[in-house]
Amino acid sequence: MADVVVVGAGGAGLRAAYEAAAAGARTVLVTKGRIAVSGATAVGLASTAGFAVGDGAGDPLDDPDVHYNDIMTAAQGCADPALVRILVDEAMEASEDLDRWNIDFIRDPESGKPLVAQGDFASRPRNRKIYHHGRPITEALKKETQRVGVQSIEGATVLSLLQDERGIHGVVVLSRQGKVIVIEAGCTVLTTGGAGQLFQLSLMPPDITGDGYALGYRAGATLANMEFMQAGFGTVKPALNIVYTWFWGGVPPFVDHDGKSVLDGALPAGVGAADAMLEKVKHYPFSASDASRWLEIATKNAMRDGRADENGAFLLDLRTTDPDSIPQKGFTQLWNVSKGWLRQKHMDIETQPLRIGLFGHAINGGLVIDEHGQTSVGGLLSAGENAAGPYGADRLGGNMLLNCQVFGKRAGRRAATVGRERAGVDASKLAARALEQIERRSKAEDGLKVKDAHKRIKQIMTDHALVVRNEAGLMTAETQLAELAASLEVGDYGVSTAKDVIALNEALSMIDVGRAMCAAALVRKETRGSHYREDADFHDDAQFARPIMVRHAGNGAAFATLGAFGNAA
Repeated sequence: MADVVVVGAGGAGLRAAYEAAAAGARTVLVTKGRIAVSGATAVGLASTAGFAVGDGAGDPLDDPDVHYNDIMTAAQGCADPALVRILVDEAMEASEDLDRWNIDFIRDPESGKPLVAQGDFASRPRNRKIYHHGRPITEALKKETQRVGVQSIEGATVLSLLQDERGIHGVVVLSRQGKVIVIEAGCTVLTTGGAGQLFQLSLMPPDITGDGYALGYRAGATLANMEFMQAGFGTVKPALNIVYTWFWGGVPPFVDHDGKSVLDGALPAGVGAADAMLEKVKHYPFSASDASRWLEIATKNAMRDGRADENGAFLLDLRTTDPDSIPQKGFTQLWNVSKGWLRQKHMDIETQPLRIGLFGHAINGGLVIDEHGQTSVGGLLSAGENAAGPYGADRLGGNMLLNCQVFGKRAGRRAATVGRERAGVDASKLAARALEQIERRSKAEDGLKVKDAHKRIKQIMTDHALVVRNEAGLMTAETQLAELAASLEVGDYGVSTAKDVIALNEALSMIDVGRAMCAAALVRKETRGSHYREDADFHDDAQFARPIMVRHAGNGAAFATLGAFGNAA
């Protein structure tokens, strides 16, 4: 029995758990992996991460209002203005919290001040840089959660929510060793991150399979902006890593496995390789909003034509690039930091080309929440990448780590209040029903391997939803995902161990999220930000400058409609 159970232990989950416990709530934190080791915040797929604070440190003309306008401009009508306002106004306080926990920012060697760089889609430099991505934040919050008495359960997956007509009353958890744990709680907070594992290549760790989206969505919470996602370039071999934006600044050779330029014959009239690459310096994720779009579009089409190697890779040759020729402020120092980081991963950009591919990354959408993280379902809150609202069609770099702290804090504090108010409900009958479902799914000892279903999902989503989309492809994806879901449900795949049950749960989550994404992308019959429809390559503000809401139709199908933010309902 607990007041609050938090699902997911990245930046948002740890912060929510800390705040709930600090407010006096009995708090349990459940994570599929290990705290401060697994998950998107802690994973070391970049040498640095940005933490956006519009305080004028990088540019005296910057302030929270400028930061707000940058976010709303990038969102292109699809963000929640109220949540964006909170994000920018509470950024300084969040940064001060990091200082209080002794999290070191990268400092300029000459001035000794924190190095501030300009992030994706930003008009001013405001991103304070942190070594080792977000791991220092998770390490600090791990200590803080221990100090305030949070009970942590690692290596365990939430299979279902305990739900009745009044809302959510806790979770059912399965450990890797096969132990089933029922946690009754007055409030449940979903902070499981995104769904990067929907794609064959992903910069997200293996545990990021859309579980929180699917749990909330099936419970009746609304999803928004699921058609918007971050896709971009990463190294494929010998290790995974983001391809830093500043690497494109020298207009390096970018070729397929036969040595032919990926961009030859792939660019429209009037756009050259330098035009696309110099725009790419400004932001990592794919966006149809500028000429950089042609890098990812050309790469996706080259993948379709079989021009990638057996690992899905192309070659980016940086050996002749002069980092001093890159004009953006702070990038020369960052080049040296990233060069050293990649060398530690056995990639030397001064002696060999990088083997890079097109990766699925973060999701810009999620569960619709109010200013305290409350969804439309009683007793169910969300924060971090699992929630929608503080961004839209495109997302500013450095905003996600910030978002996790701002809304993780708010959700944790609200959860403490809600959890105590709703405590004491006897959820034993709800737990019994959930356990019956788990038992039923665990009896198909013979059959196909569940991990093969994961591979099939990744293939479908990569083929039809990664960067280049069209109506026929999205409808094909929806049909194929629905067929695969039916096959999983009727026992065509062998499920006999705890590992199998967890893999099945992940596959069903990925399918639900993939279908929601495709449904939203089908409704958005235009091109906007990170959503590119090759069969609707135009911008229609009159109809589409607003979010698309997705609700679970009850039979596994996704029901998507144009909507508006304003409340969690």
